[in-house]
Amino acid sequence: MIKKDNFILETFLKLTSKTYPYGYEDVLAKEMIKSGLFPEQIQTDQHGNYFIKIGESRTVFTSHLDTACKDHTSVSHVINGNIIETDGKTILGADDKAGMTIMLWMMLHNIPGLYYFFIGEEVGCVGSGLASKYGDFKGKYDRMISFDRRGLDSVITYQSSSRCCSDDFGKQLAKQLNKSGLSYKTDDTGIYTDSAEFVDIIPECTNLSVGYYKEHTTSERQDIEHLQKLADACLVVNWEDLVTKRDMTKTEYKSYKTTHITSHGWSKYDKKDNWTTRDFNTKKSGRKDYGYHDDWYDQSNRFLVGKSKKSSVDGGKIVNINSNKRGDSYEWIMSKFVGKLTEDDLDIIKEQYLDMNVEYDKFFYDYLLDKMYEDGKCDTI
Repeated sequence: MIKKDNFILETFLKLTSKTYPYGYEDVLAKEMIKSGLFPEQIQTDQHGNYFIKIGESRTVFTSHLDTACKDHTSVSHVINGNIIETDGKTILGADDKAGMTIMLWMMLHNIPGLYYFFIGEEVGCVGSGLASKYGDFKGKYDRMISFDRRGLDSVITYQSSSRCCSDDFGKQLAKQLNKSGLSYKTDDTGIYTDSAEFVDIIPECTNLSVGYYKEHTTSERQDIEHLQKLADACLVVNWEDLVTKRDMTKTEYKSYKTTHITSHGWSKYDKKDNWTTRDFNTKKSGRKDYGYHDDWYDQSNRFLVGKSKKSSVDGGKIVNINSNKRGDSYEWIMSKFVGKLTEDDLDIIKEQYLDMNVEYDKFFYDYLLDKMYEDGKCDTI
């Protein structure tokens, strides 16, 4: 059993000592139970997710067990000050072992809440999608907090351009976290993680930065000092007194103007709350188009695509981006960037999502570069 004195560092290192792709979650859970990280009272739902309830609370805390990779393999850590990396041969898995570490710390201190550790988040939010569809959550919980966001300061208010929590809730949560010396603020650039699966049944759903960077790549790193500060801050947040303002019956889209690549060309968004033209079957059938998971990336250059927010549940498919014609697999990449496309954004696209040795990827990158500087403007395509 890991002692409290050095719990955050030792737990994080233990959880990231191996990678656990989708399908290996039970292997990880058994190891955690054996080591005492998971309590004996941990339960599994009918979908394979792990959970435990502590006290009486209307708050759900979430993280996910799987790692964004294809192999179950050992990880060699490299520690430089407060930054933990790997030797460059594997990803680190801070996404989302950082979130798991925080939740385990909160459980150790008996912070009331329902703690959910989901399976298959990296391949389309499999576990959370099934739990939201068939679980008993509606009317019982006011807020869901996912610990699964890069950086140091985000309280996510929108995921896939759709509001997931109210600004009042986000600001109040940021204020409470910042009492512990942090610098959180509301952020409307969220993409997709487990909490987004529950926006129709839980009013306030957010995702918090946990201090990792360059997730899903062999350059992934974790700021362990931030993880410790956030974990401690979560012990003193008054979770049950956070406001509940968002109306679940209304879908609020982020207002912006841009264009969006599809396999049939470019469609435009207007400045209103609704998209003017969409070429997805989900829109035609009246279903919500939630886009894709927050930065899903596989080292083998394979990407998850589909027409549903529960892509693995509702018939999404895995395709090889290198085998498709221009446009077929790039639309979800651009859904991650709202407003003006910056040079930093372009660097992220190039580093994390494209293989510049592949003709279509290089062509797509050159296209973005041309569009960004066209007529001296840097508007998103």
